[in-house]
Amino acid sequence: MLLGIDVGGTFTDAVLVHGGAILRQAKVPTTRPDPVHGILHALDKVLDTCAPGQVERVVISSTIVTNALTEGKLAPVMLAVMPGPGMSVQGLFPVEPIIAEGYVDHRGKVITPAKIANAELSAFAGERNTAAVSGKFAVRNQKNEEALAAILRNSGFKKIFCGSEMSGELNFVRRTNSAYFSAAVYEKFQAFAGQIRSSLKSRSLEAPVQILKADGGTMPLAAAEEQPVEAIFTGPAASVLGIQALGAPYKNAISLDVGGTTTDIAFWQTSLPLMAKRGAEIAAYPTAVRAFHMRSLGLGGDSRIRRTAEDFLVGPERAGAAMALGGCEPTLSDALITLGRVAFGDYDLARKAMASFARPTETAEMAAAMVAAAAAQRIEAAIKEMLHEWSLQPVYTVNDVVRGTDFIPQLLIGVGGGAPGLVSLLGEKMGLPVEIPSGAMVANAIGAALSRPTLTATLRADTTEGYYMVPEADIRERIPCHFSRAAAEEILTDLLMCQADKWHLPADGVKVISYEEFPTIHNHYSSGSIISLKMQLKPGILSAVTGCGEVVF
Repeated sequence: MLLGIDVGGTFTDAVLVHGGAILRQAKVPTTRPDPVHGILHALDKVLDTCAPGQVERVVISSTIVTNALTEGKLAPVMLAVMPGPGMSVQGLFPVEPIIAEGYVDHRGKVITPAKIANAELSAFAGERNTAAVSGKFAVRNQKNEEALAAILRNSGFKKIFCGSEMSGELNFVRRTNSAYFSAAVYEKFQAFAGQIRSSLKSRSLEAPVQILKADGGTMPLAAAEEQPVEAIFTGPAASVLGIQALGAPYKNAISLDVGGTTTDIAFWQTSLPLMAKRGAEIAAYPTAVRAFHMRSLGLGGDSRIRRTAEDFLVGPERAGAAMALGGCEPTLSDALITLGRVAFGDYDLARKAMASFARPTETAEMAAAMVAAAAAQRIEAAIKEMLHEWSLQPVYTVNDVVRGTDFIPQLLIGVGGGAPGLVSLLGEKMGLPVEIPSGAMVANAIGAALSRPTLTATLRADTTEGYYMVPEADIRERIPCHFSRAAAEEILTDLLMCQADKWHLPADGVKVISYEEFPTIHNHYSSGSIISLKMQLKPGILSAVTGCGEVVF
């Protein structure tokens, strides 16, 4: 049996899946500020008819990292970078970095050894828990990053994240930001991981625990502690996987996961979700985190409503539970209930909430209609911005050149508690058909339960110099002069499959994410080539599901 748990801003959902069928599902309020109690409450509800030993795997989609980053609740981090000559780093990173000595050139040769002044370290005398170090061409030689990390470790820093361990690709700024954000949330995520382990142990659950990633794959809890930034945006990723499990669209589609706090928007093409081509952004800073092309909009069923002289404003603040559900303040859910677009809660209380906004010449229904229209308009505006962003993406393939990269939506898919009302209204506004799949209420937990584990690695080979390296695994080995793409793929495939065996992860083969090869020239003649290859265990879902199971509230 597979257990999936999704911790949202308003509700925590859990599902138990076996043999492609949803056996049981639960929805409970998310507990703030400690989400573990809500997780255990949902866990107990779905396991009350199941022995803990029957659970083969537990996957958790949590907002712990997302919330810490978006709310700015980050631990102090010392960021030390080695950008080398000629590069200004002003404004590129979330904090002002220390500029350390040390330079590795584009071929991976150490030109200047790593060094940092004691005066720079003295500024962090009382805050030596976490640090991040990053060098411009460190993915081609990690020696300077390792040396700088050793200096900081000897100075008292307990945990150090290196940029080359975050990604094997060249983008120095993205790697650096990934290392910084991992360091900034490390202590919070480590505490969360410890709570999860002890809590599951108290329930006699010994199944391996995995964390959902932004790219739709999962990673072992211990691995997530080494790269906690990978756990960003797991809520949106869970909804995408849930839709895949419930039935992926076979035409250009936009999926909307309408929760209590946010609406997560993703794009689909030929039954697959579109990936962000350059990695996720966190607080407007680019990172190396692979993620879907999506946006999390601060608008959901619990969104606060305000009326101005001209219009209604819905969100981004969360007001709490709808008045129809016993809350103290009108929310978007009250408007949808009043309009008959969703069927839960106390209709009379919802109508009373909307009547409080109505002017003398207006009915409660008229006020509710204006609130719902304002919410739909915000979502439509976000979709238009995403469509524009996608049209500006770099063109990478011949197919992109021939067919173009424009995305024209043909369908809306809604999941989440507020989807039947809000997405249907949006479909009417945009002139698009709407699908609400069975199981939409707990799609995120379904996606978490059925997500496929994935690992990523990057290989760079220089046949002139006669070596290859895999930065994520700290591997540097000699190779013969005649080295091919096939040989590179074989090396990375073996490495990824060995790592999968180490973590006891089911693997359904590997896929190539990117490949580049260009010749090196010496004395006007080709002397070899540079090969860059990135591969991963195939992400996605383990199987589709049938049946919605028994719902427990």
